[in-house]
Amino acid sequence: MKKLLIMAMCIATGITFSQNLILTDGQTGAIKKTSGTPDAVVTFVQDGAPATAVCEVDQVIMPEDFVKNGRNKVAVRQMGDSNEANGTQEGIGNMSLIRQDNSNFLPSEIGNLASTVQIGSRNGADIKQFGEGNEGRIHQLGDDNYAIQDVGSDTAMKSEGNLAYAKQDGDENSTSQKQRYDNNDATAITIGDRNTVVQDQNSGPNQSSGSVAFVNQVGNDNGAQQVQLGSENFASVYQTGDRNTSVETQTMIGYFEEEMNISTVNQVGNDNISCVTQYADLASNSSCVNQIGSDNSSLVNQTAVLGGKNASCVKQFGDNNTAQVSQTNSIF
Repeated sequence: MKKLLIMAMCIATGITFSQNLILTDGQTGAIKKTSGTPDAVVTFVQDGAPATAVCEVDQVIMPEDFVKNGRNKVAVRQMGDSNEANGTQEGIGNMSLIRQDNSNFLPSEIGNLASTVQIGSRNGADIKQFGEGNEGRIHQLGDDNYAIQDVGSDTAMKSEGNLAYAKQDGDENSTSQKQRYDNNDATAITIGDRNTVVQDQNSGPNQSSGSVAFVNQVGNDNGAQQVQLGSENFASVYQTGDRNTSVETQTMIGYFEEEMNISTVNQVGNDNISCVTQYADLASNSSCVNQIGSDNSSLVNQTAVLGGKNASCVKQFGDNNTAQVSQTNSIF
């Protein structure tokens, strides 16, 4: 399925993989990869290159007292397989805390389900899951909400095939989704203003088949950050509105050249910033950025070593947009 996605993206964007100039001194191959380019032209392009886009995001905050106004609270702890925890809260100052662990049981296709629905203002939801085949869902409607989903641990070996889903409707919401080990899927949808989504996926010590991260934001001043470590990861962001920021960082240790990091960013609006950083060892990188609007900025940094290849596609429609692509290939 992942290979079909790769082929579809390449066909849609016209990307073809071609070996860039092999650089062994750490330089980028964005300008000098064409032999015979006059020094004057190189100097002109380098001097006129857009300033590095300032990409931040990394927020999500809440805690402090983790919401006490109204003093409503739900805490659920479950051990074992096929457990289900559902909570619905309406009002002000609610907090939901769900803990599920099936890591000490035989692997099962049916894991645990945790679901939280909150309607109101200043709600907080926290879902922590250990084991395989778990599913966590959070839906918040209102203002000043906070959602965090944490799957697995940095040392656990049993946190595969998990799904994290979060949807927020309203203003000033924030979502954090963290998953460890293989074949995990994280989806976050935010509709409103000043929302932030941070997704962190680590495919674990065996670097097995990687994870999928997807963010869809509609509104203004949204921010999305996706960090993936492992092999064959796929990250996608779709943002509509002005002054959005997208940051994607993918690091992969591959086994075969056909394995790759895939990143797609779509931004519709003005003053948006996209920063993509990809590193592939014995594998390849593929990035496509589409920006529609004015005063948008795109920065792509790709590094492929030990025979890997880089492919980058940047499409911008509008005025005063800037794009900078840096590609480094090395056999060392």
